[in-house]
Amino acid sequence: MKNFIKYISFACASVFALSACNDDEDIIQLDPSTFVAPVVEAPTSNSIVLLEENAASTAMTFKWSAANYGVNTPPKYELEIDLAGNNFENAKTVTSTSATTADVTVKELNLISTDLGLEPFKEGELEYRVVSTVGTPGSQPLISNVNILKITPYPTDLSTNWGIVGSATPNGWDGPDVQFWKTDVTNVFVAYTDLKAGEIKFRQDNKWELDYGGSNGKLEKGGKNIAVDAGTYKITMDLTNLTYKLDNYSWGLVGDATANGWDGPDQKLSYDGTLDAWTITTTLKDGEFKFRLNNDWGTNFGGTSNAGELTDKDGTNIKIKAGKYKITANFNKKTYTVEAQ
Repeated sequence: MKNFIKYISFACASVFALSACNDDEDIIQLDPSTFVAPVVEAPTSNSIVLLEENAASTAMTFKWSAANYGVNTPPKYELEIDLAGNNFENAKTVTSTSATTADVTVKELNLISTDLGLEPFKEGELEYRVVSTVGTPGSQPLISNVNILKITPYPTDLSTNWGIVGSATPNGWDGPDVQFWKTDVTNVFVAYTDLKAGEIKFRQDNKWELDYGGSNGKLEKGGKNIAVDAGTYKITMDLTNLTYKLDNYSWGLVGDATANGWDGPDQKLSYDGTLDAWTITTTLKDGEFKFRLNNDWGTNFGGTSNAGELTDKDGTNIKIKAGKYKITANFNKKTYTVEAQ
């Protein structure tokens, strides 16, 4: 019996030792000396004149070779652009992707160019590169070669001469009116604003020479005032089809880093038509936050870094240290930045 027990004990010990040995073999040791950084292809044309009428078209397809870390885990790539000679100290992250190409539209490249300080209708130089990482976000960075791109931007202006006036608006019937902004569709304009319970109309140039009212989503020149309830709205005006639409619409920050915690109400972001993005400058605590629409979890975004890609469908909470920050989010491109103030 004792011999049988000893045999079992030895067998168990052998299995344990074998298992431990296999566990050690499963641990992959990365050797940075073997890593291969991505290589960015030179542009087919290093001089691009951007035209507003081509805003939705692809200005350039950036291409690069895959980074090699010697593992099967696919790398993450960030395409960075900055003013030439600035050593990427104020670089804009254009995209965060696992692909090795990135299409950038005329509108996007123009926004980046003007935001970095290039003057409209004057050629300026930008530099760009790709930074790859693997595993934990931001770990094992490999930096590509740098290419130069000459860009002539156009003025970025989504403003229009149309606005919203009325007792429900912040400035009442005397104006100035709430700004309507251009969209990608001709003669379709959008505004984002808080309204009181009252009435509104849409008019041109802050004057009564041309105005629209209406009801039930239909516009009529010189029509009756449109009654509204108090709320935060996205207001869409379509002058081609003579229709309008009012949607409850508010982007905000929520989380234990914010003043109101995870229960809200959320800290509201404001729309910036010059960036076509949503911004807020606020003081946050040590903690985490997310973006969400209309103080509700039906639509929310998280992320993984202070300049990167938004992830929807309950993405990762964004960690933050206590401080004052300017936070900018583009929910169309699903990108965001966090800048200390």
